[in-house]
Amino acid sequence: MKTQTIVMTKETQESSSEVLKKLGFQHIRSAVRQSIAVVDKAKKGLRNVYTTNWPRLNRHLLGGLQPGKLYIIAGRPGTGKSAFSNQLIFDLMDNAAKLNKKMVVFYWSFEMPGYQQIMRSASKDTGKQMSDLYSVDKTLGEQDFQSFMQSVHKYVKYPVFFQNKPKDVSFIESACEKFTMLHPDVQILNLIDHTRLVPGNEDVEMKRLNNLSKGCMRMQANMGTINLLLSQLNRNIEKDDRAKNQFQPMLSDLFGGDSIGQDAHVVMMIQRPHDLYGITARYCGEDPRGLLALHLEKNRDGILGMIPYDFDGAKFTITERKSKS
Repeated sequence: MKTQTIVMTKETQESSSEVLKKLGFQHIRSAVRQSIAVVDKAKKGLRNVYTTNWPRLNRHLLGGLQPGKLYIIAGRPGTGKSAFSNQLIFDLMDNAAKLNKKMVVFYWSFEMPGYQQIMRSASKDTGKQMSDLYSVDKTLGEQDFQSFMQSVHKYVKYPVFFQNKPKDVSFIESACEKFTMLHPDVQILNLIDHTRLVPGNEDVEMKRLNNLSKGCMRMQANMGTINLLLSQLNRNIEKDDRAKNQFQPMLSDLFGGDSIGQDAHVVMMIQRPHDLYGITARYCGEDPRGLLALHLEKNRDGILGMIPYDFDGAKFTITERKSKS
């Protein structure tokens, strides 16, 4: 009882602001100063943001991808998640290099090996379908083979490192920590393809997803990593009662939505209404033929809505459609 009285007496001698500061509170004047500093930095063009080659996406994301943020790209199997993210990361690295910004991509490719990801990119560059590269119908000609080799060799310059064996979030964190100690000036982008393939000790899959999400948050806070997670949608979107809505995705369709969706800064959902569901009526005001619809269903700071792309699945080519406004 005597000890408790001494503690209370000591606290009463401190000002209320000092007590609140020790408890972790921040006075509003600090937030005001920070907001002014952020806007002033943006005005001077000093924001640390990594731009894509898609203007409409950049606008929705307030300039591009930002360090210390978690981005989710979700969709049903075959919608084009890997093709979209592959084009995205190479554009990010190209644009970063133009500004002399250092970036490394750790590609946790648990669904398919790295060489297949490169073949997909080369398919886009050479205009050859995967069946051509695999000589399915006829043997690939020598000239086309030389063109393919020339195309893939250009990717050697990119600082992309594939990890094809499934690793848990502790391994991912440890790898990023070790690299950051050696290269503190290099921006890390983790691309995890895909979330359900990340192993863990938890028996329940939702707990594993929650552990992955919390690990990403730690990496973002401690090392400023950009984390890009590819995720599945559950089958709710394919129920009969959703057809009348043209199978447009919602946050509740995100597999493990409560585990990873809440922690994400941005949740983007990919849908291909014509290719997957045969929709011919206009979809969100767009011609559905060849459409890859990118729905921004969560965006903490930016704009929600759908961004339309033209998608050539045979050659893994994605082009942002021009705005009609």
